[in-house]
Parts: sequence; C-alpha cells; structure tokens
Amino acid sequence: MDSMETVDPPEGTGQADELLPAQKLSKADGKRHVAALILARGGSKGIPLKNIKMLAGVPLLGWVLRAAVESGVFQSVWVSTDHDEIEKVAKVWGAQVHRRSPEVSKDSSSSLETIQEFSRLTPEVDVICNLQATSPCLHPFHLKDALELITEQGYDSVFSVVRRHQFRWKETKKGSGEKTLPLNLSPKNRPSPAGLGRRAV
Repeated sequence: MDSMETVDPPEGTGQADELLPAQKLSKADGKRHVAALILARGGSKGIPLKNIKMLAGVPLLGWVLRAAVESGVFQSVWVSTDHDEIEKVAKVWGAQVHRRSPEVSKDSSSSLETIQEFSRLTPEVDVICNLQATSPCLHPFHLKDALELITEQGYDSVFSVVRRHQFRWKETKKGSGEKTLPLNLSPKNRPSPAGLGRRAV
C-alpha cells in the first residue's frame, strides 16, 4: 500500500448510493458491525484459480485473510465466491462464505455488483471493507489505519491507491483537510470492466 486517499461520495449517483452506502445508519447503541469482504471468483482466465495458488507456502487468499483476522478490527470476515475449492480454503483460514449468485459470477460482473448483493443479503453488516484477494503484502496495521478514518474520523469511504493506475485522483497531503478529486474519470459514469479490458475478481 503506497498511499491512502480519503474521499466523500459523489452526489447524485443514483441507485448505487441506495444499494451500497459506504456505511449504513448507526445502530441505536452506537456500535456498528464492521465486516471484511474478499471477492474471490473461481473463473479466473489468466491464471485458473489464482486466488488459492500457493505463495510462500500459503494460499494467496490466505495472506489477506490472515491480515484481516489478525487486525482484530472486524466483527466478521467473509469471502465471496462461486467455487467449492475457494470456499474450503476460506473456511480453513477463518472466513465465513458468501456464495455469490450466477448473476454476479460472470466474466462481465463488476466488483460493485457483488458487494451490492452481499450488502442486501447481510443486513446486519453496517460497514463493508472490501479487501483485494491479490494483496499478499497487506498488513493488519493497514486495515486498522484505514478503518479508523471511517469509525473515528467520520469519513464516508476510504480506499488505497498506487501511483500508476488507470484511474487517477488528485494527491493530497495527510492532515491538510483537502479533499481528493478525480483527474481523469467521472465517478458518476464509471466504465464497465469490459470497457477496461478487465475481468471481475
């Protein structure tokens, strides 16, 4: 994780705002259920079942699950998958499993669609932290730092970035209070994965 950006959600994005708020309304006791969600589809074309390939003796997915569990900041840790072998690995590494529907398991399915489905099926979850299955260098402190921006500093959403990416955002200095802005995209009109030549995770 090279740097971290904070961003308030764009206004007027329509249905996505209604289905997938970054955080749902706070519960009466002030405590929110924070869940980690790792998307791990079984239909990877480049490297079949890449999400459970071994890396230094640990399944790729296992590195991320280990960081999520050891961070101690999540009330639940989930893997969203459509594949039996990925489900087995997820459970061995301490995760619950969301068996995604065929509708969000296609090559053309977006991560957002899968997270929306998870959100609808787990109404008890208030804050969803989407972790990339292909991030073996993720450490528990990365997750703690990012989540604190939402739970303690009131940000609506937080995401990590690298300096070279198809989507570019304005870089801001930590503690400046300045909001980041998109430089080469419109969050209201994000291109589809097919348009980017990318496959769903």
